[in-house]
Amino acid sequence: MKSLLFVLTLMLTVEQYISAQCNSGSHTVTTNEVITGSCIITGDLTILNGATLNVDLTSPAADTFVVRGNILLLGNAVLWVHAAPGSTGEQFIVSNSFNNQRVITTKDSSRIQLEYVEFRTQEGDLTNAASIYMNYNAENSSIFYVNKSWLDSEKAWLLFNLKNKSTLIGYEPNHLPTEIYLQDTAQVALHGPNTKTGMWFTFESITDTLNLPADQSQPFTWKIGRGVGGLNTQWYFEADTAQVGLGVQMFPTAKMVINGVGTPSTKEVTVALLFANGTDTLQNLTTGIQNTTVATGINGSVKLNNVNLGPIAWQLYVLMNENLYIKNSVVNEIGIAGPSSVVVDSSLLQLALLAAVGVGGSTMTVNNSEIWNQGITASNNSTIILNDCNVYGSWFSTTDAPSHITVNNGCFFQNPAGCTMNTALNWTTGQPYCNPFIPSGFPQILTPASITLNGVNSNCVNVINKIENIRGITIYPNPATNKITIELPQPAKESTLIICSINGQELIKQQATSCRLQVDISNLPSGIYFVKVVNDKTVEVKKIIKE
Repeated sequence: MKSLLFVLTLMLTVEQYISAQCNSGSHTVTTNEVITGSCIITGDLTILNGATLNVDLTSPAADTFVVRGNILLLGNAVLWVHAAPGSTGEQFIVSNSFNNQRVITTKDSSRIQLEYVEFRTQEGDLTNAASIYMNYNAENSSIFYVNKSWLDSEKAWLLFNLKNKSTLIGYEPNHLPTEIYLQDTAQVALHGPNTKTGMWFTFESITDTLNLPADQSQPFTWKIGRGVGGLNTQWYFEADTAQVGLGVQMFPTAKMVINGVGTPSTKEVTVALLFANGTDTLQNLTTGIQNTTVATGINGSVKLNNVNLGPIAWQLYVLMNENLYIKNSVVNEIGIAGPSSVVVDSSLLQLALLAAVGVGGSTMTVNNSEIWNQGITASNNSTIILNDCNVYGSWFSTTDAPSHITVNNGCFFQNPAGCTMNTALNWTTGQPYCNPFIPSGFPQILTPASITLNGVNSNCVNVINKIENIRGITIYPNPATNKITIELPQPAKESTLIICSINGQELIKQQATSCRLQVDISNLPSGIYFVKVVNDKTVEVKKIIKE
């Protein structure tokens, strides 16, 4: 099969243009138009009936093209935004806010082509801005072509949904799109060692085996789908010496075996599980090498063979009429799309969303857990309750009067300044240290919001951010009921063992007399605790769960 990069050639006709109108509200393009230099469309941008909008940012100035509305292309229309090769200051901005989420949609063989430009989802200085998620929906044989263009991955997030026969071609795109969701008969080709993006493969009604690439630690070449690579899907994907993070999205009607190579230096795949019409329990979802079967609803499962999961590995979505229970797990995102219930106990929820948005009312209850999620949001008559949780660097929001968020007890911790994706978490354990998508400060309540705080403390001792060095102490069993065994990787000279509550209160303190210690925790209430081993040089910390 020939590469899509050579089969699909994009040509633009640049004749007979007229100048587009800027700063004039919503704009509809029905004949070829050109924009030269900076321009702001203050409303929606619509391109129809084979017309092309040519946005030429090749002048010496650092020009910016801004759309303060949605973008829609129909009927073989084209949007071409381009700067000169090697440019660094030219920007294409679709201006979003938390109260005005924009969408890009292409249909009917329409095309968007971006070359040598930076894409952003917000205007202005992003230093203290929170991340904005934005959707791009490609349908009906439409095409998105991106050539050496990029996106600020910490302050913008473009989610690209490819459906029907749509196509994405990327030549060294950098986080543009940030995440690509491939389904139906769509196709994706990504080329070049400077390519950085996340690729999600959707599995709905299928029973099959996915063999992951042998080496993802370097830019890799790989083809999968439509019978290639042994995978009989309708969609098709190819990487040509590219850096691509891989994910699988599993519907309840799918049943997949995923084979990895278990390379410690490679985080092979992220797993998104979808649930519906049942009662399911998930326990001990962790990072690292997995050899396990995980239930994904009443009709299917996913089997992981020697698959190495990275720190942001698990995303859980409830579709409708589901009761899902999660315990002792490290989870990146939980979302409820239909009327359902989710209960979470003694878990770590990090760096994405907690969202109860199901039409008709949904409930999410999180108990005795650590929460680093970017957003905690409820809508459509839904409810979120947090009991005895540590909450860091997050925002709370509700979008309608019946929806409500309640926080009972627990602590709010301040997100530190200077946080980036490189410093956000321990990439081995998945433990976050800060939230790169949220400005520094305590959790925020956005307007409008309906939230009740009962006994929440903002003066707790932040144990996690006092970690100076993690040296790999071993604790087992974990979770535990009566006793735990603690093994130290070096002689325990003049070391002190301390067990703290999640609020920093010292509950057990003793001298470490050997490299293997047994500690009785039977008198501690059930919950999350921190084990600290302290000497004059280091503070080593591990979390334990008392059942």
